[in-house]
Amino acid sequence: MEKWFTLLLLLGVYSITAQVTGKITDADENPLPGAAISVYQDENVISGTTSGPDGNFSIKLNPGDYRLEVTFISFQKLVKMISLTEVNTTVDLGVLGLLESTAALEEVTVITQANLMELKQDKRIFNVAADVASKGSNASDILNNVPSVSVDVEGNVSLRGSQNVRILIDGKPSGLVGTDPATALRMLQGSMIERIEVITNPSARYDAEGEAGIINIVLKKDQRKGINGTFEVNAGYPQDFGASAGINYRTGKFNWFANGAINYRRSPGGGFTDQNFYFPDADSSVNQYSTRDQLRGGSSATLRFGADYSLTPTQTITGTFLYRPSLSNNEVTIDYDIYDGNGNLISETTRFDEETETGLNLEADIHYEKQFKGKDHKLTADFKYQDSDDRENSEIVQTFGETAPNLLQKVYNQEDERTILMQLDYIKPFTDKRQMEIGAKSTLRDIINDYGVSNQSAGGEYVPLEQFTNDFRYTENIYAAYLIYSDAFKKLNYQLGIRSEYSDITTELVKEQETNHKEYINFFPSAFLTWKINKVSDWQLNYSRRISRPWFRALLPFSSYSDNINLWGGNPDLDPEYTDSYETGYLRYLKKGSVYGGIYYRHRTNVTERIQLPTDSGGTIRFPINLAVQDAYGVEFNFNLKPVTWYNLSLNANIYNAITTGSYEGVDYGNTNFSSQGRIMNKFTFWKSDLQLSLNYNGPSTSAQGRNLEMLSMDLGWSKDLFKDNATLTFSVRDIFNTRKRRAYTSGENFDSYSEFQWRQRQLVLSFTYRLNQKKSRPGKGGGMDGDMDGM
Repeated sequence: MEKWFTLLLLLGVYSITAQVTGKITDADENPLPGAAISVYQDENVISGTTSGPDGNFSIKLNPGDYRLEVTFISFQKLVKMISLTEVNTTVDLGVLGLLESTAALEEVTVITQANLMELKQDKRIFNVAADVASKGSNASDILNNVPSVSVDVEGNVSLRGSQNVRILIDGKPSGLVGTDPATALRMLQGSMIERIEVITNPSARYDAEGEAGIINIVLKKDQRKGINGTFEVNAGYPQDFGASAGINYRTGKFNWFANGAINYRRSPGGGFTDQNFYFPDADSSVNQYSTRDQLRGGSSATLRFGADYSLTPTQTITGTFLYRPSLSNNEVTIDYDIYDGNGNLISETTRFDEETETGLNLEADIHYEKQFKGKDHKLTADFKYQDSDDRENSEIVQTFGETAPNLLQKVYNQEDERTILMQLDYIKPFTDKRQMEIGAKSTLRDIINDYGVSNQSAGGEYVPLEQFTNDFRYTENIYAAYLIYSDAFKKLNYQLGIRSEYSDITTELVKEQETNHKEYINFFPSAFLTWKINKVSDWQLNYSRRISRPWFRALLPFSSYSDNINLWGGNPDLDPEYTDSYETGYLRYLKKGSVYGGIYYRHRTNVTERIQLPTDSGGTIRFPINLAVQDAYGVEFNFNLKPVTWYNLSLNANIYNAITTGSYEGVDYGNTNFSSQGRIMNKFTFWKSDLQLSLNYNGPSTSAQGRNLEMLSMDLGWSKDLFKDNATLTFSVRDIFNTRKRRAYTSGENFDSYSEFQWRQRQLVLSFTYRLNQKKSRPGKGGGMDGDMDGM
């Protein structure tokens, strides 16, 4: 193996000294994104790429004579002969216009395919279509397969061990994520996702929100000429049934697109909690053992459609509309057994919660783009309106055996959100490497949340429990502007940016007539330095400052009452966190793979932690507080290798240590959390089928009041192409050994507990995909090096 690795390193060092550029358009000079550009020498394909969103492409080659072929579905193939010498190192082919073809569509074959993982200058891209196990999955499942990202059993997303991560849809905030990302991501079908971008240290062009970085989910939208589409159905166990379709039709100046998905899912889960309460004054103790069984889920649908219209050859306007209704029926049964210090049973209680949840999300988005003379010289403008309604109604029956009559309760929670987003961006290149970016953005957000709990009285009427009933209002207006300058000095590329954000936030507890108004202005600098050691090696150093405003549900006094003994609460007085993030990394492209190693450090102030305290009623309440300071540092390693055509290995590891100092009401909650995460993914190709096996590991971690034990799980996926590659049959198993469970110890003043919880059990999914006028892409010959090696 060592000889193989050494050989691969040597093969990756060869010099590329020439560059070929151009732009692919149709006869009307409309850009053709996704056109396949192949470079031949002596009838052998030696390189290839695809055109970008604006039709531009760039390929780096050694000196020599080549034949360049451009293919695009429903267009005639275009052939260009090019000659590169030691002197003629840059060739600009200009605009290459393709003519419509009268040949059968099935004769056109796309010969390139995106790798599962791509490393770019400021992001890492996970191509969902290349992941066998993603078929029939939702966004939450797919994110759990993305390097550096982990999703816990309750659906909370973490990036490099931190849940303070910003999740965007198509580069913008969206109601598809909403105020409850864990639930929303489970409802977003993976068949609608094109790729996922992970940005660990965002530049000033991005919102400063999110301490750990940004996860951007890019939805599908095709721009091939003519009509084409993809259709998918899936069925799974436990109950998981779905269907989706994506249609695209492009003609003349219009590009119409539509995606639709419908899904029905019921996910069983549960766990137990073993708690001990100590009473030093009475020299006694109480043990409370509770089990939780739940069945959650229901039906959801998503319809997204829109169109691109070319106003002129240099101006495009895009309109998109999204409609998503949902209906869930959730059942939770909790059994409580309470024992005295001698192990004698004191009481038995059963609590059954039947909840109906309805949701409706509407979004409208208009995007305008103006291309000026010169590459990447453009102006873009965006307007987005989002309106969502989420209603939860529960009926709870609690029985106490023969000791007392049943307790009947009702819980309601209504949440309405409206968001308006306006954004303007301008990019002005001065030379090939020097450019300036400037932009402004406004986000206006209003949320109304009404929550209430009531008990049935002896007379049959329901009487509100005042301490658990609130009417909460949240208004957030954020105004931002940014400026970025980038340039290069020999082999050093650098980018300097500054972003300013003015925050105007008001929370109001209507019943208590308590208003909390906070406004502040912050500046967020960013700096990126990339040293291009050679054409296959980059070293990068970057810095950015970030903010993490309190999550809306973290501000709610109460948002769940299924368990009336172990409560979850919010804190309306939470302040934002601030983070200074530093990162350095080295990227090496191999002939058949790539290697990345990086070191990062984050300094956080006003750190938010959830703590758990005992209540006077004999239970506990968990709520967030602002602690003082946290210093976190870690190392990350990514390795991808395709030594032979039938096998691909992908490995990711993240090891970090976070030291938190701080106290609350005289109690020290400082802790040191040393933990790790890793993933090994193996992909085998044989008999026109792919077999993918991945192993996921989350190491033990500590928190302010306890520790979580390690978690090891395995996923399997298999796919087979059918009907001349027009269709694919896929079978996947998530959590093969049913081990994706949270196991945690918690301790505090006069209490301790151990708990296990599993949100969803092992899942088996069978899916069938059919492609209309789309041949399945075939992998290229290389595993890591392609025509674009601009860095990480």
